[in-house]
Amino acid sequence: MVNFLRASADDAKSLVEVQLRAFSIDVDICGEGPPGYDSVDRQIELLKSHMYYKIVDKDKLIGGFYIHPQENGHYEIIRLFVDPSYQGKGVGCMALKYIEGLFDDLKLLELEASDFRKDNHAFYENRGYVKVGEKEYSEGSFSYIYQKKF
Repeated sequence: MVNFLRASADDAKSLVEVQLRAFSIDVDICGEGPPGYDSVDRQIELLKSHMYYKIVDKDKLIGGFYIHPQENGHYEIIRLFVDPSYQGKGVGCMALKYIEGLFDDLKLLELEASDFRKDNHAFYENRGYVKVGEKEYSEGSFSYIYQKKF
């Protein structure tokens, strides 16, 4: 049974281990993963500054996500990741449903998806997220911005 629990500093190493596997495709394609994905210290910082959750199947940590509240019912999913051995099994869908049910004042959820991960684009679009823009990071490197209104 999959559960979503607030992550703690004790989870930081396991969160990094899952992200190393989850973002290995990014590393293969563009030579690097998202900022801080491979740093225990960065995970600990994020645990303090964001709403950071771990995804657990039985007693095994299989993924995570963190959210940053904006204002007026606007929340941003900064990162959502699932261990590759659990991808395609509905865990990401369950995580989005969980996130969408977290906030009584939710009006808008926003997230970014890297341009080269077409599988992620389809995943979000099939769940009602709409591509509303792009965010450039460096020449030739950008993400799409997705939003879903509630």
